[in-house]
Amino acid sequence: MIRPVNRARFVREESGFSLPEMLVTITIMMVVFFALYSIFDMSVRLFAFGSNKAEAMESARLGVEKMEREIRGAYKYNSGASQNHLFFDTSDATTPLTVPPTTVSELTFGNDMGAPGAGNEVIECGAPCEYITYKLTDGAGTTPCNTAPCTLRRVNTANSDDLGDPVVEDVAANGLTFTLLQGDGATLATDESDIGIVLVSLDIAVNQGTNTEATQTLTTAIDLRNKL
Repeated sequence: MIRPVNRARFVREESGFSLPEMLVTITIMMVVFFALYSIFDMSVRLFAFGSNKAEAMESARLGVEKMEREIRGAYKYNSGASQNHLFFDTSDATTPLTVPPTTVSELTFGNDMGAPGAGNEVIECGAPCEYITYKLTDGAGTTPCNTAPCTLRRVNTANSDDLGDPVVEDVAANGLTFTLLQGDGATLATDESDIGIVLVSLDIAVNQGTNTEATQTLTTAIDLRNKL
């Protein structure tokens, strides 16, 4: 037989949580959950940003190294005919590039590839075509690219307006510049014949999985190996 005093104690112990206790508990749980979510969200953002930064760095390095290698080997159009210019407009390759302007977003030049293992010291567009153009295009494949993401393209035909082949994606708007310098590396060229160094700058902006862009700009000064 349960005494009246014990019965009252059992009833009190089975009364459950009061409303204020529930509200306090829920509030504490919400604070803890929000704190955990913030930590998780920050970790995801940091990982995504780090991944984007690594991709931006690799893309910039790939694009700059390819341009550097080919621009350094730019060859005289036809030295036998006293056409010693390295840079030209493919609409008339016999005519040197007009300078100024000294900072351009597209550059066309020749590499004397000739037959495998040998060149004939004349820039031609046959098989292979020895005209090379580097430029940016937008999503529709048109130049110039004023809205990111842009694509760095290499055109290997007699017409620099052709689409060409993609080299690097995720280039920033207007993120490719060629600055034409004299041989001292400090003075701007005043004519195509003055160009001794090409300063190339490539700006990559990757924004995947995060609201914060990861950007990387690489700049290199290229000495022209075949400059007279």
